[in-house]
Amino acid sequence: MPPISRRTFAAFLATAALTPVLGGCSSSSGSSAEGEAATTTDGSTSGTDAAAGAATRTVDTDKGSVEIPVNPQTIVSDYYLGEFLAVDVKPVIASPYALNNPFLAGLCDGIEALNTTSAETSLEMIAEKQPDLIVTITEADYDKYAKIAPTVYIADGTRSDEDLFRYIADLVGKKDAAEAYIAEFNDRVATVKDEIVNIVGDRTVSILEVWPQGIYTMGSHFARGGSILYDMWGLKAPEAIQGPMVEGDEAYKVISVEALPDYAGDFICYGVLDGADSAYVDDSQLWKNLPAVQAGRLMPYEQVAFMHRDPITLTNQLEAFTDFFRAHADAAA
Repeated sequence: MPPISRRTFAAFLATAALTPVLGGCSSSSGSSAEGEAATTTDGSTSGTDAAAGAATRTVDTDKGSVEIPVNPQTIVSDYYLGEFLAVDVKPVIASPYALNNPFLAGLCDGIEALNTTSAETSLEMIAEKQPDLIVTITEADYDKYAKIAPTVYIADGTRSDEDLFRYIADLVGKKDAAEAYIAEFNDRVATVKDEIVNIVGDRTVSILEVWPQGIYTMGSHFARGGSILYDMWGLKAPEAIQGPMVEGDEAYKVISVEALPDYAGDFICYGVLDGADSAYVDDSQLWKNLPAVQAGRLMPYEQVAFMHRDPITLTNQLEAFTDFFRAHADAAA
């Protein structure tokens, strides 16, 4: 089983919980960038603020145009959560996958976990809440959800993290709040960038994650804070990672313990799948002989938290990375 991504989780919902429905529309049809004007039911065009007095508005989605409430009050989301919480909006139902994120602890009171036992239990639970907006990552479930309430399908991987945040915030009339959050986050990234770059110097940084079937190496395209390390701070990964997974579009690669020397950087961010036994890595002489391990330049992270990439998670990852590198400032390159 590969590391769980948004796409993997969407497939899980479609196959394990809800009966698949073959969609007839391309996932890219009608997709839009953030900041597009909304159209009210009388056909006039307005921004979010001007639309506040109208009952509904039309938004462009990855399944075409959808009419949604201007101020949705009862929201169900089968994947995305941190994007809502970052602008102080609480769905009534969210995915257990998202609710299990430790970085969201204390922010989720009153949110119920979606029952994914079966198609019937999931749909019944959603219908009982009488939502006025459903946001889904699962195209196969779109038609079923749309029979319950206006549904916005957001295809996985079609927007940057920032644009995804903007898009979701705009759905609930919180576009300005999202822009303020993004500006503050980017300012914090920039404030410490020179300091971190000076500490790391020309040394490399890698993300390694232990799963039962192998060690997953990742660049900037598969959460775990890779976008901060490589895209925002411009740190370098070992060449085996830098080319395909930072400069290229490869999400991850599974390697053996024997391949570790080629993928382990001078600094290692190290996660272990919840419940997995990492002894086959930790007890190996190859691991123990890695320069980063011997020098203590190892940042263990909680996989169940770092696997997400919502704004709140990214903020916490930024803090963790900053503290980690600062702890090694005396050994700056």
